[in-house]
Formats: sequence, structure tokens, C-alpha cells
Amino acid sequence: IIPIDAISLQSLGAYLLFGEIDEGASYRAIEFIIKSNMVLDPNIPLTMFINSPGGAVSDCFAIIDCMKTSRLKIQTVSTGMIASMGVLLAAAGTKGMRIITKNAEVMAHQFSGYMFGKRHELVAQQVAHDRLEKQFIDFFRKNTKMDEKQIRDILFSPSDRWLTPKECVKYGIVDSISEYLV
Repeated sequence: IIPIDAISLQSLGAYLLFGEIDEGASYRAIEFIIKSNMVLDPNIPLTMFINSPGGAVSDCFAIIDCMKTSRLKIQTVSTGMIASMGVLLAAAGTKGMRIITKNAEVMAHQFSGYMFGKRHELVAQQVAHDRLEKQFIDFFRKNTKMDEKQIRDILFSPSDRWLTPKECVKYGIVDSISEYLV
């Protein structure tokens, strides 16, 4: 019998993405996906467990780009707190393989940015903000059952929007609710 402590989750194709999504978290998640694509059986999906309050847009989209280009399917299991950019990660898994646990808390809101500087800098930042908003809308249209109006009304509402696991299934953010993590 192999002692349970001698087995890493990563060697089994599972990864825990817990906490804020920043450069370090992004690096570790992408490293796991790349290594897994190099050494694991292509017929066995990876499983990414997500419990995150969100974080940096660029770091999250780096993980999503890696997930979407992985030759291995990626199951997402949302548990605990799924907020802000964590909602995008939950939706980025392979369709049909996106799970949420029954007690998960999900919060979506408008993304934020800070604008300061001279007028021409503010204009450039507004253009970048508009491009990013389109990127978010395109992502959710492709990865959920929501149309642009629903995305704006529900996920980009003026204040934080708390969703139940059932609502997440209804809107296609995830595919099913499970009482079990695996």
C-alpha cells in the first residue's frame, strides 16, 4: 500500500486553484497544465478545483488561454467561493465537465479599472476598457447559455450579484451540481 501522503494530486491530474488569481497562481496553474499535457495519458481529463475570490484579469485570461489550448480536456470543480474572475475560470472548463458543489457561493460583478492621466491617456484607457468589456462578453457568450443582454444584466450588474449553484447551471456557467468533489 502506498502512503496517501506519497501521492500528489498533480500526478493524478488534479490541481487546486485556491485563493487569489495573481501572477504566481497563474504561473503554477499554467505550469500544471503544460506539464500534464506533456506526460499524462491524453484520454484522461485534468481536474481543476477552484475556490477563488477572483483576481487579476490578465493572469486569469492567461490560465483560460492555456486551458482552451490544452489537448487534455479540463474538468472544473467549483467549490467554496467562486467570485469575479473565478466565475470565468469555472466557465472555461470543457463543456459537459463543469461541476459546482451544492454549497458553493458564486458572485459576479462588473470588472473594474482605474483611469488617471492626461486626456489622451484617458482616451486610450477608455478604448482598452471597451475592448476588455467586449472580450468578457464574447467569452461568456461562447462559454455559457447567456446572450449579451443577460450577461450585462446578470453578470455585469451595477452591484455584486450572488448566484446559486442552480442559477449557474441554468445560465450555463457550469453544467451540473454535485455533492462530491470527485
